[in-house]
Formats: sequence, C-alpha cells, structure tokens
Amino acid sequence: MNMWKSILVAAVMSWAYSVTLGLVFAIAVSENHSPRTLLLPDVVPVAVIGSTIVAIAITPVALWSVRTGARNLWFYGPILWIALASYIVFVFPKVGYYGRYGLLFLAVLGLVVLGFIPAR
Repeated sequence: MNMWKSILVAAVMSWAYSVTLGLVFAIAVSENHSPRTLLLPDVVPVAVIGSTIVAIAITPVALWSVRTGARNLWFYGPILWIALASYIVFVFPKVGYYGRYGLLFLAVLGLVVLGFIPAR
C-alpha cells in the first residue's frame, strides 16, 4: 500500500470512529441516556468538533497501526470500536470526569496492539 493511501485510510477511519464514539459519549453523559439528546442545540456540532480534534491527535498512531496492512484495521478496528463504546456506556458513568483519560489510553493501546498483529 502506498504512503498516501495509508495516510488516507488511517485518517478516515480515525475520524469516523472518533465521531461515532463522540456521539455515543454525548448520549451516555446526558441525563436520560437517549439518542434524542442529539437533537438538542449544539450537541452534535460540539461532539463533531471535539471528536475531530481527538481524531487529528490520534491519526499518527492509527497510521502506525496501518503499517501491517489496512486489512488488519478493517477487521480489528470494529472490535476496538465496540470495546471503546462499551467503556463509554458502562465504565465512564462510574468513573466520571477522569474516565476520558482511560478512554484515550485504551484507544492508543488498542491501536498499538493492532500495529503488532501480523498482516492477514
């Protein structure tokens, strides 16, 4: 895979996963835990902007994890997304404010592990 295609795949997947996790986060921290929270003013723009900042920060690690091949990221990426979404839904409400550091740590750790999995 050439370098530009690797960068594009890593950036797109990083942004897509970050934005969807940001929307899950917005639902999880709302009082009623309902998707209707996304209809409130400024919830979606704030989630998208915050998630884009995180995606930009984490894209170099995602690019590193693509070095073994994009097929690994396409296969194991959704598993990592499910693990992070589960953390947001089940763990974050219990740990509160400091849960975001654990979430970022798990995301980086997951991407690093993906980088060490041999190409399929």
